[in-house]
Amino acid sequence: MRTKLFLAFLVVIVIALVSNVIFERLTMNDFDEYIGGTKEDHRYWILASTEGSYQDGQWDTTLLAESIHWAMMLGFDARVVDEEGREIIDSHRVMESLPPAMKRRMESLIHIHAAEGEFEQYPLFSEGKELGTLFIRPVKSDESVAVKETIFKKRGKEFLITSFIIAGASAIAIAVFFSLYLSMPIKRLRTAAERVAKGDFSTRVKSVARDEIGNLADSFNYMAEALEKEEALRRHLTSNIAHELRTPLAVMKAQVEAITDGVLENTRESLETVRGEIERLTRLVEGIEDLTKAEASFFVPGDYQTVNLGEVLKGIELSMDPVFREKGLRLTLLDRGDFAVTVDLEKLERILRNVISNALKYTEEGGLRIDYGRDGKDFFVELEDTGSGIPDDEISKIFTRFYRGTAAPGNGAGVGLAIVKELVTVMGGRVEIRSRIGEGTTVRVWLPTKHPQPATGDERARD
Repeated sequence: MRTKLFLAFLVVIVIALVSNVIFERLTMNDFDEYIGGTKEDHRYWILASTEGSYQDGQWDTTLLAESIHWAMMLGFDARVVDEEGREIIDSHRVMESLPPAMKRRMESLIHIHAAEGEFEQYPLFSEGKELGTLFIRPVKSDESVAVKETIFKKRGKEFLITSFIIAGASAIAIAVFFSLYLSMPIKRLRTAAERVAKGDFSTRVKSVARDEIGNLADSFNYMAEALEKEEALRRHLTSNIAHELRTPLAVMKAQVEAITDGVLENTRESLETVRGEIERLTRLVEGIEDLTKAEASFFVPGDYQTVNLGEVLKGIELSMDPVFREKGLRLTLLDRGDFAVTVDLEKLERILRNVISNALKYTEEGGLRIDYGRDGKDFFVELEDTGSGIPDDEISKIFTRFYRGTAAPGNGAGVGLAIVKELVTVMGGRVEIRSRIGEGTTVRVWLPTKHPQPATGDERARD
């Protein structure tokens, strides 16, 4: 990119150079045309003045001498002949007729004797009658127009060349600066992307500018953070799976080896043990599948929609009530009225069903009460059961993957509350738990009522 930017600036410089040359040529051509037009005007003035010197059928020598004098002042050597070719007056005779002081001044400025070149002829007319011919040619002078023209052209070219050198040098300096300045963030992003590609998901790009490149850096940081979290979850999950699979597999291996070696006499009991471990593995795989599905939703933008929280909870109550009745328990939803919330409905239902299912496992008498409300922009759903309760030293562990408490029934994989915790965190909420042994557990889930915006790189760094 740096090379492309520099080449782009060089193209601009070349275009400026070509434009400068074209401008110089056009300027000089316009100047030459102006000088040529001025000289042509001078000739016309001399011609008109000379023709005006013919009055009442004859030449007025005084006016004619003034016309020739005027021609000399304009830098011309002039002479007039009649229609028969006889010379009437010329510049030398006019110069000789001037007063001494004026003559000296004129001779110092205009060198009539140094006039060179062919005369240009202009016929003279008065009322359609040809009077004679005017002969003129340019003369040399110390301050001639030609000298001034040369000086002007030279200075004009020097000015254009100097201005181009200054502009070109400035453009090159700016090209180098901007190519380095603009390409530096892109270079940092490329380096960071290469590090992420090699597996370093902790890489972040510092962004200061609030422009397209800054937004790109924020998006890159958000992507790297998501990949880092996903990689951490994958490693954690792999470690947990290996740990959970090791025990039942070891038991099954020992039982099979004992049966094969004839150590165990009661083969039926051994096979029952193996079958129990197989069921445990099956539940573990199902739990892993649920966890995988949940994790897949962590990195997918939620489908946020505005719903009536009361109606959502009523639907969950109706679907779960038969399960509670089958176990002889009550499922009660308090009526707190209807109010709208903007939330990812799929994640919300997954959270509530996991909490309800977990309460059902640990409750033998009474039932579950569901309450809800709101506080500012946040809302809560509270689930209070009458189960066995959770020991104080286990409350901080129940959200750990595959953790099963001491009072846990034998048909759980220990992933339900872990999914709840991670989904609530992804949605920008929090979970509060209160519990007493023998009295029950209360779980309150707080969630914001609108879609949380992804944090910028600086905000995530502060977090």
